[in-house]
Amino acid sequence: MKPKKKPLLPVDIKLPERVLLEDGVMFATLRTLDELEQFWEEHKGQFELACEGKGVTSGQTFLREYEWVFGTSKSAVVRTVMRWGQSGIGCDFYDWAKHDPRMHECFFHDRDAYRGSRIERGTWSDKDEAEYLADCARRTPEIYRGWWRFCDLPNGYAPDDWFNPGIDHEELFDPKMALAEVAEKLHEQTFDDWKQHGVWEEIEAHDRASIDETIRYWRNEQAAGESYYGDENEAASVS
Repeated sequence: MKPKKKPLLPVDIKLPERVLLEDGVMFATLRTLDELEQFWEEHKGQFELACEGKGVTSGQTFLREYEWVFGTSKSAVVRTVMRWGQSGIGCDFYDWAKHDPRMHECFFHDRDAYRGSRIERGTWSDKDEAEYLADCARRTPEIYRGWWRFCDLPNGYAPDDWFNPGIDHEELFDPKMALAEVAEKLHEQTFDDWKQHGVWEEIEAHDRASIDETIRYWRNEQAAGESYYGDENEAASVS
């Protein structure tokens, strides 16, 4: 029996250079600051968002250093970075109530206990009560049974640790949601998460303003005689 073939990491699934793909994205390897600035001057009217490979981890998963994906929507950029449809990454619904019923029950108990303790201390406001009642109506034990998440993530990424815990994301807990809608929302949330915190510092997500700011920053570092984006590639090309 042949051993099961290990799936390729997204970073090892090649993307065509500077070709506009069907979902309005473009992959480009920009190895020097001049290349980055020139590309952006030529395309900044075409693209609004981007993901940049930072190259500061021991093993890249999605993008290598100097690799960029540009696009007009958060979901399209992230789909391309993930090599959606090729890498094996997908979405599934984690049925919390089925797989961990004790913790599922504890959630509702703890929600009520927190309200009770705040009331006893006299720190529970009318606003708190309104939010509590709204949450009780929205997340009942029958409705709030689990959530949608990415599955089959590469390189040791755990589905429930995918998003940074310091960022609030909309929970997708309707098991009847269309898979395409689920994927779209998870991709958008991923872009927002990367924009604020990055993935193990491997990826930085940008909008137009932050790309402009990145170029200005590296030009200032260059002018100050400091190390800057792609300087080692300039030295290699000269030699």
